Amino acid sequence: MAVDRIIWKIILDFFVLACVSFPLLALMLWVKPYERGYFANDTSILLPYKEETISVGAVAGAGFAFMAATILTVEFTRDRQGKGVGEKFLSGSVLPGWVWESYQTIGVFTFGAACQQLTSDLAKYVVGRLRPHFIAVCRPYPIANSPLNSLGYIQDYICADNDGDRIKEARLSFPSSHASFSMYCAIFFIFYIQVKGKWRGSKLLRHGIQYAVLLTAWFVGLTRVQDHMHHWSDVTVGFLIGAIYACLVFVYVLKPKKYSALPMTWEEPQVPTNAPVLPRAVLAR
Repeated sequence: MAVDRIIWKIILDFFVLACVSFPLLALMLWVKPYERGYFANDTSILLPYKEETISVGAVAGAGFAFMAATILTVEFTRDRQGKGVGEKFLSGSVLPGWVWESYQTIGVFTFGAACQQLTSDLAKYVVGRLRPHFIAVCRPYPIANSPLNSLGYIQDYICADNDGDRIKEARLSFPSSHASFSMYCAIFFIFYIQVKGKWRGSKLLRHGIQYAVLLTAWFVGLTRVQDHMHHWSDVTVGFLIGAIYACLVFVYVLKPKKYSALPMTWEEPQVPTNAPVLPRAVLAR
C-alpha cells in the first residue's frame, strides 16, 4: 500500500504540473495579445531594435540546471551527515532518502516556476503593452481618416513589416518574464540555502553566494532595459512577481523542516535517587 501511495503521489504531481503548463503552451500557440494603440509622439516606443543579451532559453536552462544541481548536492550532503528523511520503497526497490527529498524539492520549485510564468505571460497577453522597439519592428502606417485615430491615439493602423512572430513579441512588454523567473530562482535559492545549506567553515561564505545569485538576477533584469526589450516598470513588476511567488511557494508549499535534528518528544530530566529531596514551597492563601 505504501508503494501505491508513492506512485500515485508522483502521478498526481505530474498531473498538476501538466495542468499549470498547458495554459502556458496555449498562450504561445493559439492566443493573440491585445492589440494596443499608441500615441504618435510617444518616444518610449521609438528605440531601435537590438538582439537580446540573454535569451529565454538561456535563462530557463541556466535557472533550472542551477537549482537542480544545488538541491541534489545539498540533499546528498545532508543525507551523508545523517540529516536525511530516511529510505523510501518504490516498486519493491529501496529509494535513498536524499533522492526522494530532491524529487519533492525540485518538483515544488518547478511548480512555482510554472505558476509565476503563467502569471507573467497572462498579464502580457491581456495588457499588450508595446515594447520600446515597437515602432522599429512594426513600422506602423495609420489608416487615413479613420475615426479611431481622430484624437491623436492611433488605434487603426497596419504594420509594414511582415514578420508576424516578431510583431507579436513586440506587444508583450509588460511584465518582464526574464526578470520574474530570474528573481524567482534567486529568492528560492536564498531561502533554500539559508534553511538547509548549513556549513560552519565560514560565517560569510553562504551569504556571499546568496548575494552573488541575487546580483545575477538583478543583472538579467537590467539587460532587458539595456536591450530595449522592456520598460523599467516592466522589469520592476517582473521582479515583484518572481519574489512574491518564491516566498509563497517556499514557505507554504515546500515547508522545509528546519529543525528536523531536534528531538521530537520531551523527556523529563532524570533525578538521581540519592539526591536530597527539598520540601515544596507552601502556596500562600
